[in-house]
Amino acid sequence: MEVDYIVVGAGSAGCAVAAGLAAQPDTSVLLLEAGPRSRDPRVHLPAAASALWFGPLDWAYPTEPQEGLAGRPDQWPRGRLLGGSSAVNATMYVRGLDADYDEWAAGGATGWDAAAMTRAFLDLEDDVRGPAPHRGVGGPVRVEHQRDPRPVTRAFLDACEELGLPRVDDYHVEPDGCALNMVTQHTGRRWSAVDAFLRDHRPGRGSQLQVRTGVQVNRVAVDVGRAVGVEVTVDGRTRFARARGEVILSAGTVASPTLLHRSGIGPADDLHALGIEVVADLPGVGANLQDHVVAGMIAATRGGSLHGADRDPRSLLTWLRHRRGPLTSSTAEAIGFLRTRDGEPGPDIELIAFPVGIKDHGRVRHPRHAISVGAILLRPRSRGRVRLASIDPSAPPLVDPRPFTDEDGDDLARMVDGLAFVQRLLTETTALATVVEGLLEPDRPLEGRAALAEHARAVAQTLYHPVGTCRIGTDAAAVVDPELRVAGVEGLRVADASVMPTVIRGHTNAPAMAIGMRAARLIANGSAPPRGPGANGQAPA
Repeated sequence: MEVDYIVVGAGSAGCAVAAGLAAQPDTSVLLLEAGPRSRDPRVHLPAAASALWFGPLDWAYPTEPQEGLAGRPDQWPRGRLLGGSSAVNATMYVRGLDADYDEWAAGGATGWDAAAMTRAFLDLEDDVRGPAPHRGVGGPVRVEHQRDPRPVTRAFLDACEELGLPRVDDYHVEPDGCALNMVTQHTGRRWSAVDAFLRDHRPGRGSQLQVRTGVQVNRVAVDVGRAVGVEVTVDGRTRFARARGEVILSAGTVASPTLLHRSGIGPADDLHALGIEVVADLPGVGANLQDHVVAGMIAATRGGSLHGADRDPRSLLTWLRHRRGPLTSSTAEAIGFLRTRDGEPGPDIELIAFPVGIKDHGRVRHPRHAISVGAILLRPRSRGRVRLASIDPSAPPLVDPRPFTDEDGDDLARMVDGLAFVQRLLTETTALATVVEGLLEPDRPLEGRAALAEHARAVAQTLYHPVGTCRIGTDAAAVVDPELRVAGVEGLRVADASVMPTVIRGHTNAPAMAIGMRAARLIANGSAPPRGPGANGQAPA
């Protein structure tokens, strides 16, 4: 097969890239996804997200044992289906602060400042609240209010107000406060990147975009310094797809750097150790890994939670008939933003409220009504790495996020401050005292910073926002330039969360889609794809 552009990965960014390129006249695009086009109805149910994790629709990347987590490994759910993680996430729409993007630009990501990203979000959004200077309407991504948040969630917001965090109308404009989070849903149904970008590109509609699922991309083929296509495995057979123009990697923060590694692009010493021929020595590939970690507490409540809703046939009937009820829940229903230090450019802790007693990515649930409240470290100083474990494309990579390992211990200190605030919410506020019957985990209030730190190390886990392993920049350690072109290889770009220089004070689905949309425009505004022959006379798939 030969096309103008090949996009690898049909997640939040990849769907946006592919649709944007296919909208250009006389431009053929091939979008490749390793997972299936899932027909599991739970994909459409917002509250069923965690039920899809750790199964056939999830990469479920294991991490290395983590020093900062008391020696525990973690596991990272990432969507393995059309739509990627946008098809299995909590549907929360929290796009980050202007200060985050201005910091990107100041660090070398020229053109990715707050003004540019705001324009991208305005084009991206179809916000039910209507147009505003900081909000868009008419875009492909539907953003709505939650339809039926649980009563204990509203009690959480009242408790935040008691402790000085006011309710705000729009947390993108007024971040220092609390609110019910906005969601990527359409009348109670998940609105994934597939819904947003691929609805007009279904078979039989004359689209220039071909979407192929069940395709494992093994490596990018590079001929005389230029990416010319990809080697893939389909149904156990190795095939080749040729790109006349460019190859764009949108496989995510874990898979994009490992695909570069397998293609001979990365730290030369690591590649040599695995017997991989070096195409471009880029030490930054796989480095600079950052992630949001969350640590929380769980309290029993007298009712008003999601407990039992997923097993109650009346909940499903309500959703099927009216798109209402507890199955429309984003599970994480409310957030708050907290500054634990004076003089900060933005909040450093996000509070998140789950109206259910859960831990370990939802695999453990308390069999009663409860509320879980977490503290999220928004701007970690700790850095990790993604590496290849083997040249076998089916082997999981080595994921080593290294939370709480920054040299001066600032990350853990801020998490302790966040947990102290969470404990106050659950044990000292009138609003939650009316519904809370007592702590479940821990089973009593923790006294002192050492106890809070020990609790954080014992329970902390990813909040599913890894970034940074193919960083944008202009320095020698950057992997892509501000136009997302991979250093040292022509015709190859990366467009997904891996290019973010630093993790934002928000959630990464929205900026990943914005990056995808901007990538398509950057490519379309460049030169037309060359129409020359492919690589080394290899036969097309």
